[in-house]
Parts: sequence; C-alpha cells; structure tokens
Amino acid sequence: MDLCSILLQARPGHSTIIQSALQQLSGVELHATASDGRMVVTVEDDDPQQFNRTVLRLGEIDGVIDASLVYHYHDDNDGDGMSGEPE
Repeated sequence: MDLCSILLQARPGHSTIIQSALQQLSGVELHATASDGRMVVTVEDDDPQQFNRTVLRLGEIDGVIDASLVYHYHDDNDGDGMSGEPE
C-alpha cells in the first residue's frame, strides 16, 4: 500500500474545476482548500503502478500550477501482518 499527502496550488479561478477533476480520480481525497488556491489531497492505492500514475496525474490537471509531495508512506506487507523477515 502507498499513501501520500500532496499540496496542490491552483491558478486563480480554477479551484472548482480542479475539485471536480479530483473527484474523478480513484484513491484521491480532498481534505482542505484555502482561498488562495492551495489544496491538501491524499492519494492511497494498493497497486504501486496505479498509485504512481495517479500522483503524476495530479500535476497534469488543468489549472494546477504545482503539486508538491508533503508525505509518502509505503508498506510492502501483503496483509498477513508478517514482514517476511525471520526474527
């Protein structure tokens, strides 16, 4: 599983368009918006390739000036609670 937090900066007047585009992306959640165009979003996905495509797509949304990675978490576990390393 991968999880990251990204700060988006929107061009003036594009916030509504960007918010609509974010709703169309699987695994993306909008957490906060500011009047100056900043938006805090998270991306979460179990498929690393899809996760990467989604993160890259954020910067390609019309009206996004910048997409800055704030935090990234990656877990290789397959859900069985074991890390694969002997103790």
